[in-house]
Amino acid sequence: MKENQYAKEIFILSNKLKRLLDKKHSINGLYVGQARVLVYLFNNKENKIYQKDIENTFQIRGGTVTGLIDTLVNNKYIVRVESETDKRKRKIVLTKDGEELAVKSMETIRTVENGLQSALTKEENEVFKKISQKINKWIDEEENK
Repeated sequence: MKENQYAKEIFILSNKLKRLLDKKHSINGLYVGQARVLVYLFNNKENKIYQKDIENTFQIRGGTVTGLIDTLVNNKYIVRVESETDKRKRKIVLTKDGEELAVKSMETIRTVENGLQSALTKEENEVFKKISQKINKWIDEEENK
């Protein structure tokens, strides 16, 4: 009998979902990571957002975030603004073009989310959420050992 291979299955699902989202976001000239950052900034535009906030929110490393931010700055979707209180920090702020792309990205994400949820019954969605939370908690605990 073959053993359960949860890590393998999660990796496969994660990779396939990333490919699907990249394909959907490519219509707007973005990759999924860039779209997620734009949406996050749009949803938090009343707050001061720094690179560290993006790292913590998406649980990704600083170098990865730097690359995302650099690309979005080069494409004029965001700007770095020097902090009034700490000259070492720079706020990350959406431009008008970035806001427009964030709105398009939210619609893309909503469409994919609706598709994922409709693939499962109401009960399966509830079980999936509980299982995802348990796995996430276990991984956090293992990382902190």
